[in-house]
Amino acid sequence: MNLQKITILLIVLLLASAPPSFGVDRGNLLFYLTFEGDILPAIAGGKVGPGTTKIQFQEGSEKDVVLVPGLRGQGLRVKKKDMFIQYLTKESFSLKEGTVAFWIKPVGWSGIRNGQAFLYVRSDQVALHFYIYPGNLYYYFDGPGKYYLIPTAEDGNQKDPFKDGEWTFLAGTFKPGEQTFYVNGHLMNTLKDGLLEPVFSRKGIVEIPAGDKVLDEIMIFDRVLIATEIKAIYRANAP
Repeated sequence: MNLQKITILLIVLLLASAPPSFGVDRGNLLFYLTFEGDILPAIAGGKVGPGTTKIQFQEGSEKDVVLVPGLRGQGLRVKKKDMFIQYLTKESFSLKEGTVAFWIKPVGWSGIRNGQAFLYVRSDQVALHFYIYPGNLYYYFDGPGKYYLIPTAEDGNQKDPFKDGEWTFLAGTFKPGEQTFYVNGHLMNTLKDGLLEPVFSRKGIVEIPAGDKVLDEIMIFDRVLIATEIKAIYRANAP
């Protein structure tokens, strides 16, 4: 665990305020994966250290995980096909709202030919995915008998923002009646009707699938960050 890195991040969060934001407080960060030296959470349940978080491997083990150069320090690459790393961390989610944010870098591709998931968050019944399919990037919700996708902006250059070897910042928020998707600090889309509502009363799982990518700075906050806060975090950490 790199305490200096955690301290730097927390300073950035405390400085992230911009009118009309009241700023991200240290206590808002419930879960943080830095991958500095190991794969354990640097913050879990809002406290420094892994706490009671358990790690499970599906179709593989820790030997199939590689720590490589990341956005800052080290990042995570999962190389074994069909492998998943699951962080069982219910205490790192607030009940009905929050923000999930992370950095991702493609390895060996710019764009993609097949669908690929980057990160899952699983609540009691609803799963939140960050997912790309050729031509568009999605913040994707699914639950019993229903699913929908919040796509990147229709107008722009952000529909598939990835370039091989370059970092992209993804963030998704959720609260009752509203879900919002950001790419590189820019608001992409907001959905307010017909939502599947995540609830974290019994289960909270952060799941990293295999794929040709490096992940770093995975963060979960206990509330919906507003656009100015997300943009400030992006700008403070952009390479």
